[in-house]
Amino acid sequence: MLGLITGSGFYSLPGLANAVDRDVETPYGTVSLVHGSWKGCPVVFLPRHGADHSVPPQRIPYRANLWALAEAGARAVFATAVSGGINPEYRNGELVLIDQFINFTHGREDTFFDEEVRHTDMTEPYDRYLRQVLSETATSEAIELVDGGVYLCANGPRFETPAEIRMYAGFGGDLVGMTGYPEVVLARELDLPYAAVGVVSNPAAGMGSEELSLDDIMAVLDEAAEPLLRLLGGAAELLARRWA
Repeated sequence: MLGLITGSGFYSLPGLANAVDRDVETPYGTVSLVHGSWKGCPVVFLPRHGADHSVPPQRIPYRANLWALAEAGARAVFATAVSGGINPEYRNGELVLIDQFINFTHGREDTFFDEEVRHTDMTEPYDRYLRQVLSETATSEAIELVDGGVYLCANGPRFETPAEIRMYAGFGGDLVGMTGYPEVVLARELDLPYAAVGVVSNPAAGMGSEELSLDDIMAVLDEAAEPLLRLLGGAAELLARRWA
C-alpha cells in the first residue's frame, strides 16, 4: 500500500476508486485517512491540512499522521511540498525532486523518541529507490522534473521576509515551505520510505517583483496539478507492478 500526503491546493485525489474513510487511533491522536485504489495501486490518502484546508502548518499533527500511515499498512509514502522558489532558475509550476532539507521550524514535536536516546541517520533523508521511481516516471511520461533540490522548512504560517530568503539562499536552499519538516524525519524514524516532490507556486519573497498573492499562487497550483498528478499516478502504477 502506498501512502500519499498532499498539501495546499491538493485536497482530493481524482480517480480514486472504492474510496472509504477510516479513522485511525494513534498514541498522538485520531487521524482520518481515505483508503482506495489509484492507478491500480492500493493507497491511503491524507491531505495534511485537512480536506477543508483548516489546519495551519505549525498545528499539523505530524506524529499522528505518520504513525497512522504506518499503522494502516503503507509501505512507502509520496508527499507534495508546495514551495516558494529560492533558486532563481526555478519557474512557477516547476516540479522538484527534493533530496535534502534544512530545518528552520521551532516548537514542533519532531521525534517519536522522547523517552530514549536515538540518533537517526539523515545522510539520505529522502528514499533513493522512491526518488528513482519518480525520476523514471517523469522520463517515461515526458514530465519536466528537476532531479535534486534543497528544501528549507520555515515555521509559518506567515511568509518569509526578503532578508530571510537571502539568508536561506546563502545556506543553499532551493525551495522554502512550511510543512516538509518533521514529516521526512518521522517517516525515517519509522523506517517508512518517503519521497517528496516540491511544487514551485511562486518566487520566494524578494525573488520576484511583486508581493505574494494567494490568488496567483492558487492559479499556479491549478496549472501544476495535471503534471503532478500524472507523475504521482504513474509512479503509483509502477510501484504496484513491482510490488505484485
